[in-house]
Amino acid sequence: MARILDDTIAAIATPPGVGSVGIIRVSGPESLRIFRSLFVSSNGSNFDSHRMLHGWLTDPKSKSKIDEVMSCYMKGPKSFTGEDVIEIYCHGSPVILKNVLNIILKSGARLAEKGEFSKRAFLNGRLDLAQAEAILDLISADGSIGAGYALRQLEGKLSKQVNAVRQRLLERMSELDAGIDFSEDVGELDHLAFVNKLSAEFVAIEKWLSTFEAGRLYRNGLATAIIGKPNVGKSSLLNALLGEDRAIVSELPGTTRDSIEESVDIGGIVLKIVDTAGLRHPKDRVEEFGVARTRREMEAADLALVVLDGSLPLDELDRAVFDQVRGRRTIIIVNKADLPFGMDGAELESFLGSSPCFKVSALTGQGIPELKRGILGQLERATNPCPDGAVLLNARHQECLLEAKNGLSRAILAAKEGNPAEIVAIDLKEAIIALGKVTGEVVSDEIINTIFEQFCVGK
Repeated sequence: MARILDDTIAAIATPPGVGSVGIIRVSGPESLRIFRSLFVSSNGSNFDSHRMLHGWLTDPKSKSKIDEVMSCYMKGPKSFTGEDVIEIYCHGSPVILKNVLNIILKSGARLAEKGEFSKRAFLNGRLDLAQAEAILDLISADGSIGAGYALRQLEGKLSKQVNAVRQRLLERMSELDAGIDFSEDVGELDHLAFVNKLSAEFVAIEKWLSTFEAGRLYRNGLATAIIGKPNVGKSSLLNALLGEDRAIVSELPGTTRDSIEESVDIGGIVLKIVDTAGLRHPKDRVEEFGVARTRREMEAADLALVVLDGSLPLDELDRAVFDQVRGRRTIIIVNKADLPFGMDGAELESFLGSSPCFKVSALTGQGIPELKRGILGQLERATNPCPDGAVLLNARHQECLLEAKNGLSRAILAAKEGNPAEIVAIDLKEAIIALGKVTGEVVSDEIINTIFEQFCVGK
């Protein structure tokens, strides 16, 4: 997969805006020459690989100083891209970063495209495709658990396991090929034994696929809608979960007429919480829009937090809320535990079904820690992470593994039916190709370009 790339690229590697430090990355055969022409060491140090240097960046024409910097030269292939790489750590002024980048471009580099540093790492064999995609997952992970799984993928955990299954299927393909080409010497295919071998790999692929829902939630966060009738304390609950006053709280019903979105980390999982307008009989067009928005948010949510006023009996609107969430992943929250309990306990039990129920006081914080643990428990029960830590975070990987599963399923069926080795080999080859797409062993330039265009410039 390694390719020779004869040009040198440069880009700002840190996000836009003012910061204490800004990083400019340069990669390619001209990196060291460009660096030598711009950098003046403060102590005359040599440009040794993987050694941090202090000095000044200067304009090669006027010799005027641009910035005091730290910098590091990393000689390929022992660098991120596999090429000669320079990283320059400037003061984080956008003006300084722009000026430094401009003189680097004038000195012979070109501006890097989106994701081109990571793309070069892939093309030069430093990373496989799944590892390169893990960089994007790691950058965009909302919670610590999702970041942890992305890091494992960057380390190559998923790649190693996929490659191991693919290698064993290649061995099975060799058995088929031997039976086709040397049938007199090898004999007929033992269909039962062959099916058993393929079935073991089929189980491994199914196990990975079963983790995708967990991976999606770990990577993107849990879309959570707080719903209930007006004045049950939805906004107070949001504030209690966030630990700050984000939503306006009033004793007047219907204060929230539009959705408020916030995020909170609970045990390494990010809840993307939407505090919705109360479900009620709308009195005007504005309330109609608010109720309609609430229903849309509820349909899109992974989890519904249904809030009830524990100081009052259940009424028609509460029952309507229960009807709206029936069959969905739901937690029932009986709020206002600081007030006397006014519900009929038996009637409440009849509505709960399998949904867990927590009594809290959003005003005093009573029951909020238990509620957070309950939310985390719901997520753990709803997902199915692999015990060995290989969790699918990426929809492209899911698509490839589904393709591999279907090809392998057809191969198993063909072998069970006693079909000739040539027939079994057709479907087995499809499964092998699909597994190769995960790590980039078998992938088109179009797919490669599409993946790396999702990255930012400088990554």
